[in-house]
Amino acid sequence: MIESVATLGRYVLEKSNKSVLEQMIENPNYDYCMFILLSETENGIEFTGVDYEEVSTDYSKYLFRSGSSRGANFSPTAKITTLSNTYDQKILGWFRGVLKEKRINNKEKLEQIYDRLVQDQASILAAVSEKIESLDKCLISVKLNHLYPVENELFTETFLYLINKKDLELSANNQICSICKEQKDTVIGKMSAFKFYTLDKPGFITGGFQEETAWRNYPVCLECKSFVEAGKEYIENHLKYQFYGLPYLLIPSFLINKENTGEDFEVILEIFENQQKMIQLSKESGNSIMTDEGDLLYILSEQKNTISLKFLFMQKIQSAERILLVIDDVLPSRLQKLFKSKEEVEKVILFKKETNEPGHFHFGFFRTFFAKSDEGKKNFDLNKYFLTIVESSFKAKQLDHNFLLKYMMKEIRKEFLKENEQNFYWKIKQAMACLSFLEKINVLQFEGGQIIMSKFSNIFDVFGKQLNTNEKRAIFLLGSLTQILLEVQQKVRNSKPFLKQLMGLKMDEQSIKGLLPKVINKFIEYDAYTKSRQELAEEISSLFLQSNEKWKLSIDEINYYFVCGMSLASKVKEVLYEKEEVIQ
Repeated sequence: MIESVATLGRYVLEKSNKSVLEQMIENPNYDYCMFILLSETENGIEFTGVDYEEVSTDYSKYLFRSGSSRGANFSPTAKITTLSNTYDQKILGWFRGVLKEKRINNKEKLEQIYDRLVQDQASILAAVSEKIESLDKCLISVKLNHLYPVENELFTETFLYLINKKDLELSANNQICSICKEQKDTVIGKMSAFKFYTLDKPGFITGGFQEETAWRNYPVCLECKSFVEAGKEYIENHLKYQFYGLPYLLIPSFLINKENTGEDFEVILEIFENQQKMIQLSKESGNSIMTDEGDLLYILSEQKNTISLKFLFMQKIQSAERILLVIDDVLPSRLQKLFKSKEEVEKVILFKKETNEPGHFHFGFFRTFFAKSDEGKKNFDLNKYFLTIVESSFKAKQLDHNFLLKYMMKEIRKEFLKENEQNFYWKIKQAMACLSFLEKINVLQFEGGQIIMSKFSNIFDVFGKQLNTNEKRAIFLLGSLTQILLEVQQKVRNSKPFLKQLMGLKMDEQSIKGLLPKVINKFIEYDAYTKSRQELAEEISSLFLQSNEKWKLSIDEINYYFVCGMSLASKVKEVLYEKEEVIQ
């Protein structure tokens, strides 16, 4: 993963014509810069005055990079707050800190500059104070021999050292960099670019758990470190997203080098940098799969397989970052499969009859069932399961059907007991869409048996291979027949007392088989046992008789197929020409 980030960072710097040094410099966003002018003479360092200028769009020349609010920055350039405090803390403080470092070059000259700044402090502050009275938002910096800070090797070398100081705590000389594969003067083993890389966890330490030899774990040279930082900055600015409360980074990896990808590389970067417009188009056309807010994946699915994607899901815990999941090497061709399956689900399961258009399927449907194990929970304790489904979808890893139904039926039962009819049927439809999607992308597999032909085959086909046994089909049709009875009850009694017979949707094999005669008796009681309903009951009975002697269905499976039948009762009635009959 780090190699992918470094590769992206190097390409980004090349495209922007930025050097490694320039990439580390921050934009101060201030209007003016006041310079303390120093010159080298035969008598040493001399103070020659002060001068100021409007801050240029080329802000890199000021070598600004903020540090601790109570300490010095990474260079002798600072934003003026209270002049005397800024001068002591940020200018003199920078030199004091640098002179304490053992590995700094040119200490003698740095000490000479510091001594001059201390000796002439009163004159310098007086001159600066007079100049800045009419200036708002002013920086203060040091020019030596008329050179801007970025032109002064004395300052730039120290600047780079201070930035890399923390990482240099664990380093080695004349070793091979794990990214560029070249021998470098210095490699580091404690890169601070990513907060999830810590050496107080066994997983990040090699060499017998000796922290001082951690550079062996993943040695990185300072140049490649800068590429990693540039890549990380680009990813966090352009490719960081929220996914139902879970932040994730989208990390592109080019499978062949830039020279061979040609225009493909430029196209990918252009997509990333113009994504807001593209995401809006994706949202408007419904071509998003992660959320309903639009995403880039549909656009990326149209690219060649010269790129793969990594999804890095994280959780922030105080100042550290914990990796929840890394999904590696997702190719555009796999994305195409996901979007094709999504489109099929939308046209069949989620089709909106009232508007004659498909619905919109995305991973939020799974989040409905895999968020919290209990509504009273403060945290989303089912994140692990939710991300497992996401990973399986992208990587074509098998999922267990019963595992999914356990959580889906829990939510469906909840709405059933609340007698919230709208939510009840919507959650059934969401579950149907989820399972259909997973089957189409080859994540769910079903072993079937011998089944008899039926006039309802077109309805069964909606479920792919899910309704692949006679008992499943019988349960499904019994759900439809029961729903028709409930509609009759509602019309005759303005209530649905038969719901109590459904046992809170926890019926087992014996209960479901015993439900059919109860439904028939109720139809007869209401004088509503029409020819079409009788045909349906006979079909159910025939399927039960030809089902396996020992059902291999869990209670969740039995009740899931039953509620699916309830949900699609209108489709069953269309086959029976029930729509032409008057409900009695």
